[in-house]
This record gives sequence, structure tokens and C-alpha cells, in this order.
Amino acid sequence: MNKVIEIWQDNVLTVARYEMSEAEKNILYMVVASIKKDDPVTKMYQVSVKEMAHITGSEELKFEAYKQASRKLLSRVFETTLPNGDVLQATFIASALYKKGTGIIQIELSQMVRPFYVELNEKYTKIQLVAAISLNSAYAKRIYELLCMYKNMKDKTFRRNLIDLKNMLWVIDPKTGKDSYSNWTRFQMRVLDVAAKEINGHTDLTFAYKPIYGDRPGRGRKPVVEVEFEVFYQAKLEIAQTSTLQERLIKQFRLRSDQAEQILANHSSETITRQLYDVQVKIADGKVKNVGSYTAKVFGLETKGKEK
Repeated sequence: MNKVIEIWQDNVLTVARYEMSEAEKNILYMVVASIKKDDPVTKMYQVSVKEMAHITGSEELKFEAYKQASRKLLSRVFETTLPNGDVLQATFIASALYKKGTGIIQIELSQMVRPFYVELNEKYTKIQLVAAISLNSAYAKRIYELLCMYKNMKDKTFRRNLIDLKNMLWVIDPKTGKDSYSNWTRFQMRVLDVAAKEINGHTDLTFAYKPIYGDRPGRGRKPVVEVEFEVFYQAKLEIAQTSTLQERLIKQFRLRSDQAEQILANHSSETITRQLYDVQVKIADGKVKNVGSYTAKVFGLETKGKEK
């Protein structure tokens, strides 16, 4: 299986308040994976659109879409409270340069954000790169980062104030105060349940959550004031998933043993899971007649003989 690549960031970034799309996040993840402590502050980091397509398991990534993403990323401001109580407002990147005809984006980090990736103290978050990039929802990416703060702690159960959590995820607009999901059920369905569907079983983490209700005078439903998370961490998930994925590839997706082994050798578990989900959707829509042949084609395998 592919080597697990990890990236690190200071916890002040993990809980910072900012808005960012999936594509913007992926660009930033790729930059962070390349950072070295002794790099000059003006270094331009290379991001390959083709490599991002390989990691996410996408057949094609529109280069123009990433040009738009980097343009937005240049204007994204994060706000966070530093350990000394100061409030920092800064951008993530300082510039983006597109190398004509190469599929390469060169990114220059903001000088204010760079220390949070290289000058780490005892409070930092360790994230699996492939897992983070493979998550579709921007909310899932942020919640995954938050969960990673606790995965190596003895007590993996923690609570977040609901308003603080919404602010972190940019569900509440800091300019207008508008809450996109003021109704708890909608926030639960559109944010937390989506994150759970993407994170659980597809990354090194699994989590459960439950609402914590506050007091309300008189009659009526009590308001949700906090969310309690419980994190389950499997450091060897990549190894543990191998046998399960192999069984799925053979029994559910009707591949030969040698085909399954080839897929497991050439792709990460996150990529395989993502691709199999897409295959399942097409099967459910009645768009696939020969499951084994189609699955083999998705993973770039030649089909020889009769499929199972």
C-alpha cells in the first residue's frame, strides 16, 4: 500500500475561523505537505493538479477551476486567538503563479501563517494528507482536522460550544451574523451527518457525536448548546482495510483476485473507497451492465476472460 503522508499544523489554525472551498483546501494541503522548516520564507511551493487528481481518484480536474480556487484563496482571511490572547487576522497565501502548459501551480505562503506549519509547539494537529484531500465536503475537512487534535490524546471525548463550532466552520457569517443552519436538525443533517458519512470508515478516524441540551425556561424544546464528540483512532487503518477492501473488490465488484491485488498495490484505501462509491452510484442508477468489467476499467485494468 502507499506510504501514509502526514502534515502538521498548530492547533490555533485547526480551530481558526475561516471559509474555504474543497478545492482551496486541497491546494493548501498540498503546499503544507511540501513545507520544510529551513525553507526561505519566499519559497514558491509547487502544486501539481495531476497529482491532486491521482490522490482524489478523479479522472479529470479542471485546471481553470483551480485557477479560480487559488484566486479565492488569496483573499481568504482566517481569524484565530493566539495563546497570549492576541487575535490574529491573516491570509493563507501571498501569491499564486501558473506555469503555462505544465499543470503546475506555484504558491507562496503568507509570512504570518508559515510559522504555524513549521514552528510547532506541543499543541499541534497531525493530519493524514490523502485522507484529508479525499474528503469531498469542506465541512468534513475541517471537522476531520478538529478530530485529529484529539486522536492521540488519552481522553478522546470532547465538547465544542455549538456557536463556536459554527463560527469555526463559517456557518455563521461574521459580517452579517447570519446562521446558514440555525435549525439544529438542518445543521445535523447538512454538516455533521455529511462529515460522518465521509470520515467514518474512509480515514484513520471514526467518530460519534451527540447534542448537549441547555436549560430553557417554560415549555418548549430545549436548545442545543454544545456538541460532544467521541473519536476512535486506528493508526493501522491502512493495513486493517486491506483485507476488507480486497473482499469487497472480489465479492461485491466481481473482480478476479489478481485484479484486486493490483488495485490494492497501486491505490490508497481512500482512493479505492471513493471510486467504489462512484461505481455503486452508477450501478444503482442502472448505468452499469457488467460490474466486474466496469470496475476494472475505472481502475485502469485490462479485462481478460470472463468476469466474476
